[in-house]
Amino acid sequence: MAVSLLFTGHMIDLPGRPEPRFPASLEQAARVRIGESIDRSLTERLGDLGFASCARGGDILFHEECRGRGIGTVIVIPFEPNEFLRLSVEGAWDEWPKRFWALWNATPADRKHVLGGSAPSDEAEQAKAFADCNTELLEMARQHGRVHLIALWDGKGGDGPGGTADLVSRLGEEDKPDIIAPSDLHN
Repeated sequence: MAVSLLFTGHMIDLPGRPEPRFPASLEQAARVRIGESIDRSLTERLGDLGFASCARGGDILFHEECRGRGIGTVIVIPFEPNEFLRLSVEGAWDEWPKRFWALWNATPADRKHVLGGSAPSDEAEQAKAFADCNTELLEMARQHGRVHLIALWDGKGGDGPGGTADLVSRLGEEDKPDIIAPSDLHN
């Protein structure tokens, strides 16, 4: 049976975040741990597929690590790419938007899923759109194969619905996520 690698994780902290969650200094350590989690979860490479959004930080690292191992990935975003870029990719440093576009442009059309158009201005509606994105990711992963969730997560509640904690909470009792705590990473 094919494995669906489902990823959720924190974004790299924006400069000035009051309580650091995933500082940029931990990017390389997170990359290594995500790659190790991918390797541990695969029993066969045939038919395995990765599923994630494409925000700066963990999502982009996950796509890059899967593709570096010859594993195709599916990108699901709640808004059209330029809106998603503005809300979930830009602001930390210039390389994240370039990496987003490199992944987006290299993804076959049938593996890119945009759930809506422009992002609503209301924050509650934005959060609902991100939560809907998590629902879609989980459903797609379950349809493809046995789900193995990899989460770059501090174990705390998120900044709102639709984040990492939201997706982890949607797993069934039988699912055992592979949790990577940023506090356990060392630069």
